[in-house]
Amino acid sequence: MDLSLVVPTYNEKENIEKLLNKIFKEFKEHKIRGEVIVVDDGSPDNTGNLVENLRKKHKNLKVIHRKGKLGLSSAVLEGWRMAKSEILGVMDADLSHPPKKIKELFWAIEKGEADFTIGSRHIKGGRIEGWNLKRKLLSKTATLLARIYTNVKDPMTGFFMIKKECIKDVKLNPKGFKILLEIIMKGKHKKIKEIPIIFINRVEGKSKAGIKEIFSYLQNLMEYLPYKKNVIKEFFKFAFVGLIGTIVNLVILYSFTEFLKIYYMISAVAAFVVAATSNFILNKIWTFKEEMKHEFLGKYIKFFFVSVVALIINLLFLYLFTEFLGIYYIISQVLAIGVALIINFLGNKLWTFKK
Repeated sequence: MDLSLVVPTYNEKENIEKLLNKIFKEFKEHKIRGEVIVVDDGSPDNTGNLVENLRKKHKNLKVIHRKGKLGLSSAVLEGWRMAKSEILGVMDADLSHPPKKIKELFWAIEKGEADFTIGSRHIKGGRIEGWNLKRKLLSKTATLLARIYTNVKDPMTGFFMIKKECIKDVKLNPKGFKILLEIIMKGKHKKIKEIPIIFINRVEGKSKAGIKEIFSYLQNLMEYLPYKKNVIKEFFKFAFVGLIGTIVNLVILYSFTEFLKIYYMISAVAAFVVAATSNFILNKIWTFKEEMKHEFLGKYIKFFFVSVVALIINLLFLYLFTEFLGIYYIISQVLAIGVALIINFLGNKLWTFKK
């Protein structure tokens, strides 16, 4: 067997037969000796039973029936444990990933171009179709947060392949939907190749993403921090500088308004500029250890721009968490501040103070 492709399912009765027909057609046309392992989490719509019946049509189709909704990531790992091939893959069951790209992901590994291939929506030639603004914003934020750990452009995709040897004896324990970043962090791969795909939003069935998956993803990110100890040190320095900047901001605002009798809105603008300047200087010489004279003006403009963007993102996520996800506004603000802080840090690390 050349390829073992795992397809996790939960209530995908409307899509799974169409997908399997397309996958096996690709296998046949391109002479790939492939098997498909469907891992069903006890779907109430009888997806598992439908796949059992389809085994009469597709001889290299297997199905694992699980007793409940145990999660996509664990489903992938359970499917891979049954795999007969030395190349492992995974794709979604909702027809959002293009089966026609299977051959490209597979051939890149087969020909020795990479030992890990990713169907990427965020490189030239790739894109997403059919998502609303809310989902695009959440996806972009999740991808940006993952850039702390990897240069992969689309570490959030659910369509990828990898040599089995790259995860042999590797302890994988991802939570929620996002298993790819876990493998990027812990796998013993040498070369990753991203291949562009067009991701099409599901037509049938409902998305399984929700607030639980958001918190699982954030938990995963926290657990990966020990793999990037230098980033942890920089982040806490950056946060401490931000705390100093907050104090500077409040002192300037109060002093200008109360003692100099300047209109408080003008005082607020002045306080923001002074605090941003203070933060920039401290981060430049302490957090990111750059010489003061090195591209001072250009980097100051970038830093100021990132600060403004982070402020806007704070407000956007406050609104998103409160209005769309129904979270109490105080908790939403805490979460939004956390997201804005991380994005502020990332923007400056990956752009302003990029080495």
